[in-house]
Amino acid sequence: MNVVVTGGAGFIGAHIVDALAERGNLVVAVDDESGGDFQNVYASSVLRRRLDCGNFAAMKELYLKHGIDTVVHCAANAREGTSAFQPDAVTRRNMGAYAATLSAAIAAGVKNVVLFSSMAVYGDQKPPFEEATPPKPVDVYGLNKASMEAMTAQLSGLHGINYVVIRPHNVFGERQSLSDKHRNVVAIFMNRIMRGEPLFIYGDGEQKRAFSYIADSLPCFIAATERCARLHNEIINVGSTEHLTVNQLADAVCEEMGVPSYPRDHLPERPLEVKTAFPTYTKSEKLLDYAESVGWKEGIRRMAAWAKAQGPQKWRNSDPLEIITEKTPKPWIMELE
Repeated sequence: MNVVVTGGAGFIGAHIVDALAERGNLVVAVDDESGGDFQNVYASSVLRRRLDCGNFAAMKELYLKHGIDTVVHCAANAREGTSAFQPDAVTRRNMGAYAATLSAAIAAGVKNVVLFSSMAVYGDQKPPFEEATPPKPVDVYGLNKASMEAMTAQLSGLHGINYVVIRPHNVFGERQSLSDKHRNVVAIFMNRIMRGEPLFIYGDGEQKRAFSYIADSLPCFIAATERCARLHNEIINVGSTEHLTVNQLADAVCEEMGVPSYPRDHLPERPLEVKTAFPTYTKSEKLLDYAESVGWKEGIRRMAAWAKAQGPQKWRNSDPLEIITEKTPKPWIMELE
């Protein structure tokens, strides 16, 4: 395969880029480095292109130049919680960027598209979420992802492209940004501990999720890419078979970071946050051979060791909040150091 991975310098993207390159594919990692860093990409054979995938002309030229037959779209402004307070940035860097990426791919004759969507499309429905459940997002990020899925299906039927939609859930692991205070709760907890800051937990901390270690999910991401033509039109949940609360997650992170009694501050509930959200996983087992060889507990241990080797990171914010009101969670508006 000749593959373009958008968001290829990010957490999931970089893991996919390296895995595909190791399997002998020509891989082009595209990223504007607004949230990722090409230092995350380890494979020397990978072609790195610092580029905004929302640039239609540049993306079309890239596809044609390298004879690309497959696109894996990981690029995202994956800030579900803050999307109600930065809807413009979230929409431009999700729906807008993907529209250009997909349109350029079709125009250049690319035949296979793997779209990384989100569990956010399910919204506040009764779990476990099944792939056939109609989307009912409750936040701007989820609306974007649902629209991206719908656009893919619509254009696929008209232009004859193959596609697979992956709905990952709460993926964590090495190479995840430790400096983004708006997303990725495992990384946030670890960096706050290293910085000597209390853990912030919204509401009672009994929100239940399926936290998924990258090494368990990655084989499915690669299988979906390699089997895209065969799995045409499929939507597949990929992630952990176990569910735990944010409080349980905090306990595990503190234990692995060596501070089991670390202080925690409970804050008001986060606006529009779904209380209980986890999907089914049987389809990923059947179509992508999903199996948990590591599991979330060991995954947290491994990530904690990696995080401690990186050391505390300064918080950064590449997308300032657009809306600041009394409903904006306090940690999001605290002055960046």
